[in-house]
Amino acid sequence: MSRRGRNRTISVGGVPSLADDERGVSDVVGYILVFSLITITIGTVFAVGITGVEDRREAERVANVERAFDVLDDNLRDVQRYGDPNRATEIRLAGGTLSVGESTRVVLATTNDSDDVANHTLDEWTSRTIAYEEGDTTIAYDAGALVRGDGDGSVMLSEPRFVAADGRTTIPIVALARGDGAERVAGDGTVQITAVEDPNADSETARFDAASGETLYLWVETNHSDAWARYFDRADGFSDATPAGADGVAVAELAHDDEVYVRETVRLVELRR
Repeated sequence: MSRRGRNRTISVGGVPSLADDERGVSDVVGYILVFSLITITIGTVFAVGITGVEDRREAERVANVERAFDVLDDNLRDVQRYGDPNRATEIRLAGGTLSVGESTRVVLATTNDSDDVANHTLDEWTSRTIAYEEGDTTIAYDAGALVRGDGDGSVMLSEPRFVAADGRTTIPIVALARGDGAERVAGDGTVQITAVEDPNADSETARFDAASGETLYLWVETNHSDAWARYFDRADGFSDATPAGADGVAVAELAHDDEVYVRETVRLVELRR
């Protein structure tokens, strides 16, 4: 009799046994491997997909806030240009925080030496920022400029309306102060930002003339000094700007300092739901 049938199925009590059937073991292992592969693939796609959707949703929220701040920038530009007494802008928070933030300080001086600026200041102005914060992202209206910060760096989305030519420099500053209403609003929902006239402060224009041999410098002390320093680097009429972000201050020499006009527009900022 032939001995080639040693891997055949053996019947025990009339019931087939798979104890010596290697094909059965191979089918089970193959099934487990295929099932595991399918499970891992589905889990990976699900995890990556959810992360991508969340990132997309977050980017869209920030983009919507940027567009709302563009409207705010346009409204405050009209306040500067036409003297509109009141303007209102609505912003949807979408989980972020909107605040009337710290003050930005603008100084006109005859020195760029930080140790000596207090003794050579001609005048100074302050303006509270309007800032939206969500995680590491900040979007702020900062003394006439629209700025976005991500982490430790920031860029200007809209530049201030400084003009310098023919021996004359005009520096318009939107000087914002906190009015009635909340200083900080967080969570969801829509918040209205209003800019209204301050009955106790007048908007005015001041003129400064450089003395013979004197050079005038513009200082901006702000949380976004790197963005301001880069603006001074590329803007006409400014030169020798400080390195980006130096000590929270951006300083630039006025190339046209024969006549310098600083036009201050004062408004009270109110946050209301």
